[in-house]
Formats: sequence, C-alpha cells, structure tokens
Amino acid sequence: MERQQRTREPTMNLHDTPARYGAVSVFNHWLGAALIVALLAIGLHFEDMPRGEEKLYWLRLHVSLGALALLPLAFRVFWRARSTSPVPLPQPPAQQKLARVLHIALLAAVVILLVSGPLIVWSGGRAIDVFGWFAFSVPLGEMPWLHKALEAVHAIAARMLLFVLAVHIFAALKHALLDRDGTLWRMLGRPSTAQ
Repeated sequence: MERQQRTREPTMNLHDTPARYGAVSVFNHWLGAALIVALLAIGLHFEDMPRGEEKLYWLRLHVSLGALALLPLAFRVFWRARSTSPVPLPQPPAQQKLARVLHIALLAAVVILLVSGPLIVWSGGRAIDVFGWFAFSVPLGEMPWLHKALEAVHAIAARMLLFVLAVHIFAALKHALLDRDGTLWRMLGRPSTAQ
C-alpha cells in the first residue's frame, strides 16, 4: 500500500519573506484596519451632530480610542516603512505604480491623522483623557487659530483616508475575485498561488 506524502506548509515567519507577509505585518494590517475603520466610523458619526452631550460622548470615545490606537498604528507605519515587502506579483507596470502610490497615500493619511488628532485636543487647551484611566497632559497652551487649522487638516486627511481605503478595498476584491492572483492570501500570511 502506497503512502501519500503530505506536504506541510511552512509556518509563518515573523518577518516578511519574498513570498508573503510575516506574522507581524499580517497582525499589524488587520489590527490597524479594525482601529482605522472604528475611528473613521465614530468620527463620521458625530461630525455633524449639534453641540451637546451626545456629541461630547462620541467625541470623547473617538479621542480615547484614538489615543489607545496611537501606539499600534504608529508601530504599523514604522514596521511598514522598515520592512521589505514581498516580491510584487506580476501585474502591469501602471498597476504596480498605482499600488505604490496608494500605499504611500494610505500611510501618509494615517500619519497625518495620528499627529493632528492629539494636537487638536491640546491646542484646544485640554488634556487627552483616555476613558478616565489616565490622561496625557497639555504640552502647549490653548491656541484657537492652530486648533481650527488642525481640525481642517484632520477632516481633509480623514476624507483622503476614506477615499484611499475604498480604492484599497476595491483593489483587494479585484485581485481576489477577478484576477485570482493570490494577493489577498499574502495578507493572510499565506504564499501566493501565482508565483
């Protein structure tokens, strides 16, 4: 009786390899995605509310969650900037360039939001209170002109992120459903089928 040999898929590396993303990149990607979607949803929810207790509740939730998200999102940007990405899958040069621009725009929007968010609170003369557990004290005095400017920057960066995120999701679905090239598998820590 012949025995069938099983080929075991190698375990996922911590670091990225030429064939796929490593465990740190995969975890960073999906945690970052969840945090960004939550922060965008909360921000859009309270943005046009009239001043009052309900808006203040959502604003405090957004600020607290944003403060907690600061470290993992900053680490994600740092890790992405320092890591060598897997070898790009075969695709037209224009599509490769567009993907590169999209990733840069995505990271840039996240960085702008990470920097402008706390500065909005501080330039309003308030400490960043994180769910009442602890607070980041105000490193600068109240500056209404800076506060207004930062609110505008934050709003523009959020819209930029929404647009880029929509394109990113559309591209991921295109790769998964139309191209079937294994791009999505790589962000799940598996090697691509199209190598």
